[in-house]
Amino acid sequence: MTENRHLACMLRDGERLICVDPSLPLLRVLGKKDSILILGVIGNELGKRNFNEILRDVPGSSSTLVSKRLKELQNSGLIRRIEGDLVTYELTELGRRIRETLLPFFAAIEKESMNHSSTNL
Repeated sequence: MTENRHLACMLRDGERLICVDPSLPLLRVLGKKDSILILGVIGNELGKRNFNEILRDVPGSSSTLVSKRLKELQNSGLIRRIEGDLVTYELTELGRRIRETLLPFFAAIEKESMNHSSTNL
């Protein structure tokens, strides 16, 4: 099984092979409920958000879940917690790069969704 592992962890992009293994820990965190939304919200506007702003801007979430996800995103190196008069969170360089790569993905889904809704009228 290990001799074929290199085949299972690779994505082909033309002539280039990309190994998936290094991204699995991040994908596990990003795949959890509200992680991507939190990452997106923190990156909006000024790039810093406090806990209550994040909680307000993530629809249907709870303070317990947001708190847990913030810790996981911080441990994954995607956000940093900034202590001050008010605790805020901001994206790290890695967090900004990941967020930027997700934007075209969500824009494509939004466009497809709009195409389907207009044809269903």
